[in-house]
Parts: sequence; structure tokens; C-alpha cells
Amino acid sequence: MKRLIGVLFALIVACIPMRIHAQDVSLSFEYTGQKIEVEDATMYYSTDFELLDEVPSDCGIYIAVTSSGPKYYEIKPKDVEVKVSYNKDWRFGDPEIEKYVCEGKEDLNFKLMINTNDEFEAENDYNGNYHFVFSPSKTTDVKVEKTRVEHPDVESIYNEEGTYIYSTIHGLKPIKLMDAGEYTVSFDLNETYYESVPFKVPILPRTVQLKLVKQTKFVGENDPAFENDDYILTREPGEETGDYKITVKSKSKNYKYELLNGDVFTILDRRENETLKKPYIKEEPKEEKKEELKKPEGPNKEKTKNNIHTGVSVNTGVNFALLSLSVVGIGYVVLKNKRQ
Repeated sequence: MKRLIGVLFALIVACIPMRIHAQDVSLSFEYTGQKIEVEDATMYYSTDFELLDEVPSDCGIYIAVTSSGPKYYEIKPKDVEVKVSYNKDWRFGDPEIEKYVCEGKEDLNFKLMINTNDEFEAENDYNGNYHFVFSPSKTTDVKVEKTRVEHPDVESIYNEEGTYIYSTIHGLKPIKLMDAGEYTVSFDLNETYYESVPFKVPILPRTVQLKLVKQTKFVGENDPAFENDDYILTREPGEETGDYKITVKSKSKNYKYELLNGDVFTILDRRENETLKKPYIKEEPKEEKKEELKKPEGPNKEKTKNNIHTGVSVNTGVNFALLSLSVVGIGYVVLKNKRQ
């Protein structure tokens, strides 16, 4: 029955001087995935004059039979915009088509293809209902974007084994810095695929605390040695007695020295401290202790009894000398008489 109706409709249409061209299509609709009905239409035919069982929903040109006569109408594919960008993870040797990444608003599945004119195409199973519009449309217009590798500035303290800075990229060799200083560095990457952004690495010198022995000298003497393999000591100028501030300077940029004590140099006065080779300390005069006056003792009664005051002063030393001369004289006379 459908075939008979189709033949009759074909005869009717054939009697009408009409050809199917773009200008002959009176109605146009965009694909929605739903059936698209024409107002006052009772039957729908394909352009091959085949009666359709239901209202069309796929893209194409159809004939709708209305009370005013047949009308040609079209269901156009829906445009789907697809943005094409460079795949930063692509490496030489990978399939060429994987060099590009597609991003669209519609959640549609398709396979990206490249034709002989280097234009992008979409291989899909949507029966032509979607028209994929690629931007850019050709491979030559896709901007090759490198992977941007960034790292924050890093402040570190000097380490004798070196300062290492690592990247988030697996397998990438770290940056190694040995001495203290201000550095601007970037990772060593393949510039074809990566852009390494420079960053700053200030490495501060390590602080070493010193406890020095007290340094002194006498006026007129030479200063002691103020230098060793690691640092140099410097004192304030002057050669008069007094204290002079000592400062320290490192011979290496990797270390900074800090004096905890022994930061004063003293020049001594030889007249005040001639025999001591040590810092002169001037002592404050001590207060003399006042001894209490003793009361005079009373006269010794026993001595008073033995000493009899006669009022005659006797010189015992003279009397002893006279007595000795008398004895010597007597002895001499006796000896002379014996010889006669």
C-alpha cells in the first residue's frame, strides 16, 4: 500500500515542474536529536519519494505533504566547535595525530583525522548529524606550546656537600650549587618541548661562633698575630693604654664569623705593671684598719722592788772596759818580774 501511495505521489510531483535545489527548500532546521515536524504536514517522504514511517529526526532533505501542497525542508547538521591545541606531552617518535589535543563543549566521541590538505576532520558514527568545526582548521596553524617549567625562589645556607634543587619532572637532573652567593638558575631541559623559567637561589654563608682568648700587650710592643687560615682579626687603631674593639673577617665567602667573647684588645702601661704579662688591673686603695689604743699598764711592782734608785748614774759599759785594762796591766807586770 505504501509503495502504491509513493508511486502516485511521484506521479503528482513529476507533473509539477520542480527540481530539488537549495533555493527550492522552503524550510530549514538544525539537528536537535528530536523529531522535527512541519506544520500542517500529514505525510513525510524522502527525496527518493519513499514514504517515511515517522517524522524525520536525522539530517537531510525531506518532503512534507501539507494541505497547501508538498514542501521541501532540510535538517542541517549541528555545528560543534572543537578547539585544537598542541599536546605538550608529545615527543618525537609518537604518532603524529597524538601531537594535538581537542576540546569541545559537546560530549561527543570522534576520532581526529588529518586529510591530504593538512585539515582536521572528525571520523564519527553520528550519521552526519554533527558538523565538527575545528579551530584552527589546519595543522600548520596550531601553535606549538612548550611545557613551562617554573620553580619558586629558594633561600639556602651554605653546605659543604653542595645545595641541590629538584624539579617536579621525573628523572630530571637536579641543579647543584657549591658556594655561597646570589644565583639565577634554570633547569637543563630540551628546548624543543620545554621552557624553563629562571628563578633565584641566594645561598647565605654559614655562621661560625668564636670564643677568643683575651688579647693584650704592653705599650711599645708589637701586636700579636691576628690572622690564621680561616679569618683575619682587626682592631681599632691606637697605641695608647686602653681597650680597643676587635672585629673579624672571614677569608672564605662560605663562612661568617661571630665573636662571642674576646672582642676587646687591651694595651697595658709597663710602669704600672712591669713584671706581669697579663691584663693590668688597677686596684682601688684599701682602707687602713685603725688599731685601738691600748691602755698603759701599771708599774711592775716586782721590778720596782729589785731596782734601787741611788741617785747615781752608773755606766756599766765604761766600768767593764776599765776593769779589763787593769787585769791586763797586772798580768804584764807579773810576767816581766818572772823573766828578770
